[in-house]
Amino acid sequence: MIWTYCEQWNNLTETPMNPLTPEQAQVRHASGELYTAVSSPAVQAAPTVRLEMRLETEYASVIFMDEYGRDTLDYTFRLINGSFFLETSTSYSYGNSQERGGYADADRTEIYEFTTDGVVRRTVEAEDGESKESRHGIDVSANWEPVPDFGAYASLIRRERQ
Repeated sequence: MIWTYCEQWNNLTETPMNPLTPEQAQVRHASGELYTAVSSPAVQAAPTVRLEMRLETEYASVIFMDEYGRDTLDYTFRLINGSFFLETSTSYSYGNSQERGGYADADRTEIYEFTTDGVVRRTVEAEDGESKESRHGIDVSANWEPVPDFGAYASLIRRERQ
């Protein structure tokens, strides 16, 4: 996969904000400053995944996007004892909408929050209301990821996690 780098991604315009060279992004990775890596698939195709990395605040997020530039799945990781832990998984559904990027409102959001001691909280937000449930004693060993070297994001950006 080919990556382009920027400070942040603009969901409304579906473009990078403050583009960075790979060298500038690598310096930010080493120092822990915020940078975003955006997949660059075939020419004229929309990006499919972006990675926001900010090691100084112990944070990384992997966001998968659909053909309309909308966020469909967001994995949020927290740095704990030198490794990333998948703390939150949020999926977005847009029904039959074809609105672009940041202009679209999800008609259903499903959020999973994980703790290192095996508690999982699930929240579903839909047009007809909200539901919540919790489970305890869940094996969350698959939620751990090593901090990737710059540009070597394959393990962190895996869509399928279980």
